[in-house]
Amino acid sequence: MISAFCLTAPNSGSGKTTLSIGLMRLFAKKYAVQAFKCGPDYIDTSYHKIAGGKTSYNLDSWLMGENEVQNTFYSQITTCDIAIVEGVMGLFDGKKSADRVKEETEKHKNLPSISGSTAHIAQILNLPLIMVIDCKGMAQSISAIVRGFQSTCQDYGLHLAGIIANNVGSEKHYAMLNDSLRAWNLPPLLGYIPKNLPISFKERQLGLPHIFAENENAELEKKLDDLASILEQHIDIDKFLKTTKYAQPLKAIPDAPKKNQGNKKIGIAYDNAFCFYYPQNIEALKRIGYTLHFFSPLKDTTLPKVDALYLGGGYPEIYAKELSSNTGIRNSIKEFAENYGNIFAECGGYMYLCSELVIPQSTCKNERNIEQAKPQTYPLCNVINAAAAMGTRLRSLGYRQGKILQKPYFWQTEESTFRAHEFHWSDIDLHENYAPFIEIGKEHFGVHYKNVFASYLHFYFAHLF
Repeated sequence: MISAFCLTAPNSGSGKTTLSIGLMRLFAKKYAVQAFKCGPDYIDTSYHKIAGGKTSYNLDSWLMGENEVQNTFYSQITTCDIAIVEGVMGLFDGKKSADRVKEETEKHKNLPSISGSTAHIAQILNLPLIMVIDCKGMAQSISAIVRGFQSTCQDYGLHLAGIIANNVGSEKHYAMLNDSLRAWNLPPLLGYIPKNLPISFKERQLGLPHIFAENENAELEKKLDDLASILEQHIDIDKFLKTTKYAQPLKAIPDAPKKNQGNKKIGIAYDNAFCFYYPQNIEALKRIGYTLHFFSPLKDTTLPKVDALYLGGGYPEIYAKELSSNTGIRNSIKEFAENYGNIFAECGGYMYLCSELVIPQSTCKNERNIEQAKPQTYPLCNVINAAAAMGTRLRSLGYRQGKILQKPYFWQTEESTFRAHEFHWSDIDLHENYAPFIEIGKEHFGVHYKNVFASYLHFYFAHLF
């Protein structure tokens, strides 16, 4: 029997990620820890990997479906002592979808759908919930919040096992919170995170700052160690682990399909600029027979000898100067594409294939005059005749579903429908008319040029093979 639990909260910004990575680092000192993240998130999983020492896997019931969520979770916990699933947003916040709702109707016919939420993941996996609550300016009111969540959890067959209080000002404050929960016979307070935590993880865009999990980062390692020490002082670890005991289910994992790609090799861009990949997708490519070759568009001057390329998302805007300066790899990718090499590019990879990337400079204010500096333009691969331009606000965010008009090289299935998510601050201005390769509703998106398939979407395709 292992310990396994899902860390959740009433809303975003309550401290889920801080608590998750702190516990991962703390437990990893004595135990084998396997981390997971609810939803389509690449940043938190990179922190998980550094904190716990192992690859973290996304669990998203909308993108993946219930069976794929179960298969991913059960296959990864066979050799761990503790499994930690970090939730997304508030416990019941998710994405409604008619076909996914059908999976829930038999058990909970008269309740609103929780498809795509943290609650749905906990329900699918029968995980106990640990809720972190921001208690700044709160005492007895904690019970009203917990009573409401406990009641709703019971309606959905979920077990709210314990509470962690965040932003606790003193031991007296903690005692007041604890007494309130005990008076109402509510799930126990297992510990707290003190107010004015002397460790900060400054946010960038929607989440934690960009990191690359393969880099050595002494400052981050120290922060994680310090955070783990603080949690060890303020959380009853023995009680926590007893509360989250988990009987591992005996679920048969389907056998992997036979290889069908022969000895083909795929080059995967992987470095600080391109690091947004679902590990399940990478494993699926191996499963269908591709030999993986990771390369760096930042450092490598030529492509490895491969039959296909996978250019994932990331931060080409941060490393625009370095990417542009590496003319050797840019020319190699251009030549590969023009010779009908197979390329699949997502978001940042799509931007990289464009002719240029335009980066606006910060606005300079001098007394009453505001002067906008001239944008910087960086030549890129020029596979797609287009200009990618970074904006100052979020351009698109959300789940997407539709069908594939033209199937990429690895799409070895009759299934033409897809599910994906989209998140970007840039726009791409196409200077030529290219054939699209995806359809969402009645609109066409993406670029299909020779054997190049590129779009802003991040696909989850592991369950297709």
